[in-house]
Amino acid sequence: MKQIKPCLALLLLLSLNAMAGGPRPPADWNKPKALPPANGEGQVSFKQGGNAMTLPLNHIEIKKIDPKNDVFVVELKYVDETQENSLELYFGSMPKLGKDDPRNITGFNVKTKAGGLSRAAANKTKCVWADLQLKEGEVSGALSCTGMTDLSAEKSAPDVTEVKFTGKAK
Repeated sequence: MKQIKPCLALLLLLSLNAMAGGPRPPADWNKPKALPPANGEGQVSFKQGGNAMTLPLNHIEIKKIDPKNDVFVVELKYVDETQENSLELYFGSMPKLGKDDPRNITGFNVKTKAGGLSRAAANKTKCVWADLQLKEGEVSGALSCTGMTDLSAEKSAPDVTEVKFTGKAK
């Protein structure tokens, strides 16, 4: 029988030890970190593939990026306490334009325990805004999105419709 080199023998011994039990991961391993305290008040209600849900606001940020023309960038995150269900919406808005405000959605992700992940893909998803009220520190609106996709943007995912959201910074 050939002699095993010392470093190969050590590697084999360590591998066998790890397979035999080795150190256990911490109790909170592979669990979501605790949510930061909400920085605003509000909620979102929506249907994902027909399943209705309501989630509380966890994070709101409204940045005025062009004071002359009232151009805003809005970031909203709604998530339940268990972090099993969430909705994130990111968009830009120019409310001074009134009904011609383009309301560009730059990110829209919905993840629920019942429906999985649905995200807006620029070339496949169509979102129709029914309402948007926006001012510094406060936003509300309504929209529906069809043609949602999975994370790869190649497979279809449940549509997210009847979205009604509010948010007010603390």
